[in-house]
Amino acid sequence: MTYDWVMALGKHPKVLEVITAVLGPDVLLLDSRFICKYPVSKQSKTEESNGQTNGSEQESDPGLPYVAWHQDMKYWGLDGGPVVSVWLALDDSQEENGALQVIPGSHCSGLLPHRQARLSGNMLSVNQEISEELVEKEKALLCPLLAGQMSIHDGLLVHASDPNTSGKRRCGFVIRYVPTVAYPIQDPERPRIFLATVVVSGQDKYNHFSSQNPEL
Repeated sequence: MTYDWVMALGKHPKVLEVITAVLGPDVLLLDSRFICKYPVSKQSKTEESNGQTNGSEQESDPGLPYVAWHQDMKYWGLDGGPVVSVWLALDDSQEENGALQVIPGSHCSGLLPHRQARLSGNMLSVNQEISEELVEKEKALLCPLLAGQMSIHDGLLVHASDPNTSGKRRCGFVIRYVPTVAYPIQDPERPRIFLATVVVSGQDKYNHFSSQNPEL
């Protein structure tokens, strides 16, 4: 990682206390990134209030950034151990600015089929989504956070987030951790290189990512 303060967040004792309780003592930081949804502009709100946006079109395809229903493991392509994602809230994350939603217990169903998203605005890097008929949306649970709070979820948990329709930014620092026993799956359709893999707790006896480790 380029910035020391970013690495300090990934290795923060309070974070690792929770992560090691779930994954065990030997843990790798697989990846980290900032994910932000910016507020709706005053201009777009004015257009909506003036009726310049067709209501039916906005409902079916709002065009605002959102995160489709998905499982992290579909993207990461790992085996041998779980992926745990931490969402560390830098801003308050509430329903109106697109807080995380999860389907409780969905991580017990295994990896579900994904497809290309039908609506524009999906923030996922490969535009993946789980089709609606496979998502029990009636069970969806909103996970609001205040700035400084965090949530964690399993890599197989089905989750999503709606567009930010408020006047406030929603930004978070997302950190992915795996036990050192985990290893990447070779996928010719999507080669993966984990350049930011770092041992943050215990030791790595397996070196599944050793050729890709950065210098600290």
